[in-house]
Amino acid sequence: MSRRLKVLVLVWGLLWLGVGILAGVAFLGIAALGEPEWYLDLGVMVPLVAGLGGGGLMTYFALRSMAKVPAGPLRLPPAWAVGGGFVLALAAGLGLWGAGLSEDFLVPILVTLVAPLAPLAILSWVVGRQPGGVTARRGWVALGLGATAGISLAYVLNALAPLAVLFLVSDLADQLLPQVQDLLAALQFGSLTKELLSPWFLAALVEIAVIAPLVEELVKPLALLPLLKRLESPRDALLLGALAGAGFAAVENVLYATASGEAWGGILTMRALGAALHPFGAGLMAVAWWRVLHHEPGAVRLWGRNYGLVVGAHALWNGTCVVAAAVGYTWFQGWEIDVLGVTDGAVILALLAVEGIGLLAALRALARRWEPTAEAVPPPTLPTERAIAVWGLVCLVVLLPVGIGVLQTVW
Repeated sequence: MSRRLKVLVLVWGLLWLGVGILAGVAFLGIAALGEPEWYLDLGVMVPLVAGLGGGGLMTYFALRSMAKVPAGPLRLPPAWAVGGGFVLALAAGLGLWGAGLSEDFLVPILVTLVAPLAPLAILSWVVGRQPGGVTARRGWVALGLGATAGISLAYVLNALAPLAVLFLVSDLADQLLPQVQDLLAALQFGSLTKELLSPWFLAALVEIAVIAPLVEELVKPLALLPLLKRLESPRDALLLGALAGAGFAAVENVLYATASGEAWGGILTMRALGAALHPFGAGLMAVAWWRVLHHEPGAVRLWGRNYGLVVGAHALWNGTCVVAAAVGYTWFQGWEIDVLGVTDGAVILALLAVEGIGLLAALRALARRWEPTAEAVPPPTLPTERAIAVWGLVCLVVLLPVGIGVLQTVW
């Protein structure tokens, strides 16, 4: 990495670290006022996570690089530990929330801990002990860039793109809408027809299932281009892109949780089902960009194919959420389940689980496909007896006070 690039990363990291520190001060001030309605304010929690997390990582590793400290290989915690941390933090947060304890301080802290753990567990399972040429410095900087540059650019374009689309297709919509209405009426969907043709549903469908995939899958790996050019294999590009996607997903998880109010637990749980979505998309596009930067034959055509694939997968996931929510609301009002505050038809969970498993399997298969053949693949890392004992102690220390608090509140 050139000195100029190191300086750019350092300046960008310091900028976001400053934003995160200011957001942290604001969070502590709000918590001190004891106003629970501000406990997950979007203007505080999202920049706090992006700034302290992403900005802090970039600042730390840029300083180490400028000090010429050798960069070691990327080492992620075992998937079972990260996944267990997700369950533990979520359970503790829900316990405190249910008991009405520390809703303006500990609960938002636990939410910010839960948000990155699901995508990190996915990456830990995919990468295993074979990081290839991805060093810890490159990997964590990539995650920080995804949490700051990727999410910022996507936010701006997601806000501007609907206006451009509305301007371009307004006349086309007037022609197509009556035809779609006739088709749904002919299929005898009944009350669902009105729901699917409502302006709010159509706007949400276009924004979430069309515009967001097109924008996000384009911008997530862009900040990685200077790093991708220096990598030696497509697998390294895949892992670096997946790390950027994990950073993007972590901040987006916080955004969705803060916007969901009392349903934050259910939202984070359902988003955990699709935790591989952003790492898969950013990883596959990073491979496409890597081939373009290395001037491989047919790289541009491959870029277009990969972009279409990840946009399609993203649109399928988002579209399933929107359409299944409408179907569940209209048809399954008598057959609903309540999952941690989110009430909807059971079909949405089944569909999301199937799609999430498919994305996870695809990401794992790609990582295995390009895994170095010259190195012996070590057996899976299993928790030792000491690790299990420590984990049990942590669970006891964290969950026991939460359980006691809940029982005291209920009884």
